[in-house]
Amino acid sequence: MLAAADVDREDSEKRYMTKPTLLVVVAHPDDESFGPGGTIARYAQNGTDVHVVIATDGAAGSVVEGYEDARERLAEVRKEELEAAVAILGAELHKLGYRDSGYIGDPANEHPDAFMNIDEADGARKIVKLIREIRPQVVVTHDETGGYYHPDHIMTHKITKAAFHAAGDAEAFPEIGPAPYQPQKLYYTAIPGRWLKMMLWMIRLRGGDPTKMGRNNDIDFTKLGRPNNDLHAHINIYPYWETKRAASAKHQSQGGGGRMLSWMPVWLEKRLFSKEYFIRAYPPPRNGVQEDDLFAGVGVDG
Repeated sequence: MLAAADVDREDSEKRYMTKPTLLVVVAHPDDESFGPGGTIARYAQNGTDVHVVIATDGAAGSVVEGYEDARERLAEVRKEELEAAVAILGAELHKLGYRDSGYIGDPANEHPDAFMNIDEADGARKIVKLIREIRPQVVVTHDETGGYYHPDHIMTHKITKAAFHAAGDAEAFPEIGPAPYQPQKLYYTAIPGRWLKMMLWMIRLRGGDPTKMGRNNDIDFTKLGRPNNDLHAHINIYPYWETKRAASAKHQSQGGGGRMLSWMPVWLEKRLFSKEYFIRAYPPPRNGVQEDDLFAGVGVDG
């Protein structure tokens, strides 16, 4: 007769061996919606088990006008926003619980508990545990630049990449159950360089400075974007654009209710940003590969 723990493990393994499962690991509350939100919604609405992991509490983030009084309780505000957004996307939420670091040069970076200062093995251990429990075939996280060089995004990339390769190694983190499990594919989110070229033109046309973007003027758009050859997966989110927008709107303290391109007609914005792009990190892609499905070539039996 099987022990209770064995039965639980067997049931868990059956669940994830018979259904496609996606694990998305990002740094902050709002990254799941502002980033690959359309992709999350697409897979969640089409029968995939989607799990979203948020690394930090987001408490060091900037706030929009009207939320200044929420600064002292920002972690709780962002927690509520996150839970509402992930529910709209249709995913299951997991939180690593680290302290937000803030952007480059932020005094919050100096806190000993800031996410950017953690022991990377500790962070990888937490994600290995989730991978072995959830058993995703596909894992998505930030690229090595974090998209726009945010320290927390970069740390999320480091620990997720390490965990992806360690999860299937019986000698890595042997104290963590259940049994080792190796996901089949690893992707990084990506901002297309051609998007950025268009954005730079529009920003300059309107008299803005693309080297000083964001609410704190600390993001240099001229240093962002990936070449087209890096964009191995082009995911059509046109039918899910409104879901992504609704989830993003729940992040009110981060300006989610507004539109960065508010001067652009909604129909045009929807058309221009109807795809989300990903770099396939593993298995290494062949030259010229372009996928329209993160699960292309994936077997759901493990």
